[in-house]
Amino acid sequence: MTILSVSGLRGIVGYDLDLVNLASISRTFGRFIEGGSCAVGRDTRPSSIIVSNVVIAGLMGIGCDVLDLGTVSTPAVFKEVTRRGLKGGLIATASHNPPEWNGLKFVFKGRGLFEEELASLLSMSSSSYSGSIKVGNSLKIYSIYPEDLVSYVGRGSCAGIKVALDLGGGAGSLFVPKVFRRLGCKVTTINDAPGIFSRAIDPVTDSLNDLSENVVTDGCDVGFAYDSDADRVVIVDNEGRKLSGDFTLMLCLKYFMEKRRMKEIVVSIDTSIGVEHIIEDIGGKVFYAKVGEANVVEEMMRRRCMVGGEGSSGGLILADFVRCRDGVLASALIASIVKKEGQLSDLVKDSPSYHQIRKKVQCSKEEGKKIIDSLLQEIPNADITDGIKFNPTKDTWVLVRQSKTEDVLRISVEARSIDEAEEIMNRYLKRIEVWRDAFERRAE
Repeated sequence: MTILSVSGLRGIVGYDLDLVNLASISRTFGRFIEGGSCAVGRDTRPSSIIVSNVVIAGLMGIGCDVLDLGTVSTPAVFKEVTRRGLKGGLIATASHNPPEWNGLKFVFKGRGLFEEELASLLSMSSSSYSGSIKVGNSLKIYSIYPEDLVSYVGRGSCAGIKVALDLGGGAGSLFVPKVFRRLGCKVTTINDAPGIFSRAIDPVTDSLNDLSENVVTDGCDVGFAYDSDADRVVIVDNEGRKLSGDFTLMLCLKYFMEKRRMKEIVVSIDTSIGVEHIIEDIGGKVFYAKVGEANVVEEMMRRRCMVGGEGSSGGLILADFVRCRDGVLASALIASIVKKEGQLSDLVKDSPSYHQIRKKVQCSKEEGKKIIDSLLQEIPNADITDGIKFNPTKDTWVLVRQSKTEDVLRISVEARSIDEAEEIMNRYLKRIEVWRDAFERRAE
């Protein structure tokens, strides 16, 4: 079944993602933004052009003027909505999901939809519309997001740094190499044919062996891998080692805390405890939000924090540039840090050492809720910011939460060693699967 959350609408094209429903939700979003101007972009999936055209038709049919950005990254759409003062934006993408998936991401007031706004949108979708019929206009425009990013980081600021880019066949294929060349980098690319997904779209789950080999063989200082809409990034260091998304976020946050004297940050609750340790060591304070960039942004706005992110995806959010995760911005900043501070392999040695494992269990939302309730009965003092989070031992934690984009229960475990993390994961994974199977049998 299709899934609608603050992360957007997602489903499998031709199975549960219906073009009629896409047109309907686009019309409803047009009503939600009161018929205002709306930017539309898309990633490189084969179905994205179809989804984009349906979305544009739905918006125009409700009276919205559409600015069609074509194939761009998700952050580019957020940036254009803010720059032009538009009422909203829609992106045809399923982000890091497999190629057969597609969907929509919503942009409102230059950010994602908050939970109460999503509820309002859903309530509008079930109500009839009796307004006058008006047809909007459509105009193709060019995004200057790449130029903005280069200006923000500094043209030529990474001169001499050699980077390898695994573009994953995504929207980044069209502009990311140009960005790094303007920053002064020497660039080599792989998987750079738009729409050809020769590895898993999600760089977090892929081994990235080709990128690692490319970095080592070509003597690169750093490698970066992106998903289809370039809001996620994963780093490979100069020795060819794939680093965690949490390390990406940790490095960026530490840089901003030290160089820009920022004192408070907001991160999602599944972010490594290493972030908290390193930020507190330099006199900062970490606040936690529900998983999902819109939830992080909402907490950032509430606490007036300018920087935040999600460790699971290397998802840096800088409010003075764009209020969403931006993988290209994060990677450009990492390149500038390498230029100033030296090789990543040395920076890794100086960072807190934690190991995190993430797995998922297929189950319905109803079964997932029952499992979380069962855990809460055993651990009544657990953190329930998002699902349930608890500490089996002093330097370990477990987070069990219902996915917002799939019918799965996500389990994250962190510990000082990989062996300890795996032991804890296996222990709770078995218990969760036993509960799930029991709930399924009772439902039969």
